Formats: sequence, structure tokens, C-alpha cells
Amino acid sequence: MSDIETLGELLSKQLKLTIEIDDKLFFKKRIYNPIEKGEARLIALRSSLIPEKRFHIQLDEIVLFICTDFIEIKFDIPLDYFHLSELNSRNELLEIELLKIFFGQLKSIGIDEVHFGIFSEFEKDEGFNYSWKNIYRIISNQENYFKLDI
Repeated sequence: MSDIETLGELLSKQLKLTIEIDDKLFFKKRIYNPIEKGEARLIALRSSLIPEKRFHIQLDEIVLFICTDFIEIKFDIPLDYFHLSELNSRNELLEIELLKIFFGQLKSIGIDEVHFGIFSEFEKDEGFNYSWKNIYRIISNQENYFKLDI
């Protein structure tokens, strides 16, 4: 079984979703979940720009970029960092229904913290590779950054 099929099987079980797999080269496949709570699309990425990004999974309004040693989250809906930060400071961020559902999905695959920041704020070093160690080192030193334990 290929890496993408193994990941698809795992995500289907843990997230209780039917997963459509597209490896962009050889095949497309659907992994059905009998408890199905929805669908997601898992796509293999082959990028010379950021080779550490290996897969992308499209959930409803959220895309997860699965990198070598971390997952990057992109929301397909407009979110204001400063509003999220304010809600977090009042301990109200986990009360937003979309985020509550999404964070529940993340917990089901073993993720227990999410880091928020304004991604475009930081400059990459010479020879930068897209690893969590490098991303965290840079983003955690930014003024607009917070960590949320889910």
C-alpha cells in the first residue's frame, strides 16, 4: 500500500469521513467509511518550491497541508487574526462552532495544540527548509502569535 493510501485509510477511520484520494500520477481511489460524517479529498503534492509539503487534505472550509513534520492549516473562509486573538484572550475561541468541530477533528488524529500567527510576517533565512523547528523558531518570536491547546 502506498503512503497516500495508508494516510487515506488512517484519516478515514479517525475522522469518520469518506476520503477521495488523488495522487496526481497513477490513480484515484475512494475510501468509504461506514460511519461517514462527510467527505474529504486527499491529494499528493509534488512541489519543487516547498518539497516538504507532501499531501493536502480538503475538508469543508479548511485545507490541511501535511508536511514532513507538521501540518499547516489554511482556512478557505476569511478569518481575522486579531479577532481570533481577542477571542482567545477571553477564552472564547473554542466556542465558535466551526472551530469546535474542526478542533475535534484535529484531536481525533492526535493533534492537541494549534499555533496561530500572521504567516506572511516572517522572512526566511538563507537555506531555509520548511520544517516545524524552523517555522516555530520564526513564528513564535513574532508579535502576532499565540498557541491554543485544544
